[in-house]
Amino acid sequence: MRNKLNHLGKQKIPFLFIIDFDVKKYSITPLNQLNDNILYSIDGFSNIAPNTYFKKANPFLKKKPSVLPDTELLLNK
Repeated sequence: MRNKLNHLGKQKIPFLFIIDFDVKKYSITPLNQLNDNILYSIDGFSNIAPNTYFKKANPFLKKKPSVLPDTELLLNK
C-alpha cells in the first residue's frame, strides 16, 4: 500500500484512496482509472461534466455492528 501511494505521489498522479476503519481493506485508484459510476470533484480535478444537475439524495445508511463471539458471550452474561 505504502509503495503504491508513494509511487503515485512522486509521479504527481492524482488518485482516490479509500480505507476501512480496521485498516484491513483499501483501494488506491488513479482518477483516470475510476469507474464511470464514481463521480469526484477535488481541487480542480473532476469527472463531472459542467452544468450537470444532480437530484439531492438522502443516502440511507444502515448500522450493522458485528458481534464477535467473545463480545457476544460477555453481553449474554
